[in-house]
Amino acid sequence: MQIKREDFLQEIKEEREFRMLVRSAIAIVESKSKNEESNLRNIIRNLISEAKPTDLKQHDETGMNYLENLFSNTSFLSDLKGNYVALATSARQRKSFRSHILNALNGLLNRDQLNRREDSGSAVTDTSLKATPGESGETNIDINITDNETQKKTDVEKEDANKFNMLPGLDESGAAAAELAWPALESNIKNELVKTRDPRDRSLFQKYLYENIIAYFDEWEGAMIGKS
Repeated sequence: MQIKREDFLQEIKEEREFRMLVRSAIAIVESKSKNEESNLRNIIRNLISEAKPTDLKQHDETGMNYLENLFSNTSFLSDLKGNYVALATSARQRKSFRSHILNALNGLLNRDQLNRREDSGSAVTDTSLKATPGESGETNIDINITDNETQKKTDVEKEDANKFNMLPGLDESGAAAAELAWPALESNIKNELVKTRDPRDRSLFQKYLYENIIAYFDEWEGAMIGKS
């Protein structure tokens, strides 16, 4: 039985049309699935963003609330963890990272205290008089002359204080990772630290910032040792 050429061509045409319809149907289904998935993700993101501020634990101290916000509502903790656990080759790398971050943190907190003292001191000495009685009864003369060399020295000292210090004898990979990670971490800390005007809040913020960072380092290190 022979098939006519016209019938054969018609069958091919119909088969092609059928395949095109199937492809179109698959594309529609896939597109719908992707849209639904995208919509679902947007809904979840919105729910998370709406829940975050109200779900934060409220403490009895303002300083602790600022610290809670730093750890729970910024990228600080995820940045710290991501950079730490990425150092998977050896514990020496992570030890170096930890030491450099804590050293940089101490420097930041010490500079903050020093700057606040300077601001407080300048507020107390607000006077138009150039000569006043000193505490010992001697004349206190404020000439307020700063030569160029003294100013340059002061500027260099401030610049050195803001530099990231490399600690000798520690792993270079961990040190480099800490140096790269620190600017973002420092920025997040400063945003909360600057709001702690009350000395009690500032003291709590600094104390528990340091202790929480150490606790998280210990937790992450324990998890990494457990996997090996």
